[in-house]
Amino acid sequence: MGSILKETGAIIGLFILLVLLCAPAYGMDTKTAYTRDGINFVSKERMDENLRYEYAKPGEYHEVQVPLNTVVVNASIIPESAPIQDKNETEVQETQPSLSNQTIPASAREDDRRYPYATLGIGLLLFAGGVTFAAWVIKERGKQRK
Repeated sequence: MGSILKETGAIIGLFILLVLLCAPAYGMDTKTAYTRDGINFVSKERMDENLRYEYAKPGEYHEVQVPLNTVVVNASIIPESAPIQDKNETEVQETQPSLSNQTIPASAREDDRRYPYATLGIGLLLFAGGVTFAAWVIKERGKQRK
């Protein structure tokens, strides 16, 4: 009876270890950002500013989860008394390259779009390997008893 408890404890310990190792694969290392094009990301405060100063229309932005190392443009410090810019200045600003395009290599953005479930797949492979290893250990211990 004691050996069964040891085997069960070993399996439970292995399972807990796998869960802790695979936890980052399930989105714990992300932050919330807002985007219109899936390439440039802004904070909620910047999105609210863009809507207030009519740089964007309501409904253009959608909320996404991005990795922690993604550049997210924060709110600017625009005084409340600042005049609202006309549409021509807004169009000029939108055509200029943004900071987030310059800091994230294009290949990294393409890989994220091409393989969105890569970390989940790796986590599942680790889990399946752990279960297979535990089953093999139990089988070998059963052979030793006979």
